[in-house]
Amino acid sequence: MRHPLLLAIVLSQTVLQAGAALTVSTDFESGSAKVLELDAKAQTIRISPAGNPERGMPNWWYLRLDGIDTNQPVILEVVALDVSTPTEGNAEGKSAPLNPGWTLPARATFSTNGTTWDQTLPGERDGKHCTYRITTTSSTLWLAWGPPFTPRDAMAFVEKMAKAHSFAKTFTLATSREGRSVPGLDICEGDKPLKERPAVWVIGRQHAWEVGGSWVTAGFAEWLAGDDEPAKWLRQNAEVVFVPLMDVDHVATGDGGKHARPQDHNRDWSDAPHWPEVAAAQKRISEFAKDGRMSVFLDVHNPSPGATSPSFYRDYPPYASPEASAREDVFLSIAKDVLGEIRIIDGKPPKPELLPVWRRISTPWVLEHGNPQTISFTAEIPWNIPTGMPDGYRVTGQKLGQTVEKYLRHESK
Repeated sequence: MRHPLLLAIVLSQTVLQAGAALTVSTDFESGSAKVLELDAKAQTIRISPAGNPERGMPNWWYLRLDGIDTNQPVILEVVALDVSTPTEGNAEGKSAPLNPGWTLPARATFSTNGTTWDQTLPGERDGKHCTYRITTTSSTLWLAWGPPFTPRDAMAFVEKMAKAHSFAKTFTLATSREGRSVPGLDICEGDKPLKERPAVWVIGRQHAWEVGGSWVTAGFAEWLAGDDEPAKWLRQNAEVVFVPLMDVDHVATGDGGKHARPQDHNRDWSDAPHWPEVAAAQKRISEFAKDGRMSVFLDVHNPSPGATSPSFYRDYPPYASPEASAREDVFLSIAKDVLGEIRIIDGKPPKPELLPVWRRISTPWVLEHGNPQTISFTAEIPWNIPTGMPDGYRVTGQKLGQTVEKYLRHESK
């Protein structure tokens, strides 16, 4: 039997060894972190995003820690990169420094199992640095800019929905340039002929870092498959298509996606798209429009760090027909009633010379290639607030679904 003093020394050494074994990993989908400093004894980790600026603005970060000493907090310091990205809507190749606010959320996201997520307390911001402190009872911890939703998550989500509901069908929108599947979900219930059903398209994550787009889209689909009478009416009278994650390649590799070269997904809606998933979406939407069924298109994004309420980009004549503009008024009035405070942003090109760039954005493209009944919005859902988490995003998705249902009921009268 060991002497108690000797046993205490051995246990003390074990604890020190556990702390010294603290490791950082990013070898998983969406993982991204460049370790600048690791102090195992103080359990302090200093990182920057590891995204390639050529693959979008490098503001996304996501890592796993193993070997945590649960007797002391984890201290994570995130340092925003000194890089420049193209200015919004730029047609001349100009760039500007990346605002650190895109990289430094007020609260970081953490998980002890990589599946369910919570927020840290507010971080301590100092210029381009932000420090987050996390107390945990787990020796393993996932830390991220926001609640991850990976290509595998997207596939698992649509398959789970189809398995649970006979009226929900999965489909593959496209195979990406790097060989990944882009999963979709089609919800349509009952015997009403398709030709008599308005079509609704909801897409998320044209910009890889904007993870809220996937969670909101999922929340809409979950509500639509539920037992609420408005949800039943919508799926029995319309066809609703969901693509929760468009930019699968940049999400998978932990890159930002926005401002990716040669252009990001939401500047790729041209006559010859670079991204196969954009071309596939255009083809299917055009088929709906040819049949006169394309009704509502929603492209779900996350906005700038300071946004606190949902925003809708809308188009006016001459960029939208008077008929489409009148229908937009109805939709936005309903959205305000359902969502509460919303911000309506003028979606026209900021300068006449930027019209070619503007026309390659998803929502103007859908308006231009739709039928007379088509309306189209970019919906920006805040992320840098306490509700910028899966449950909060899902609630917003439900409310978008309720807005679409009320709008289509109005249109059917």
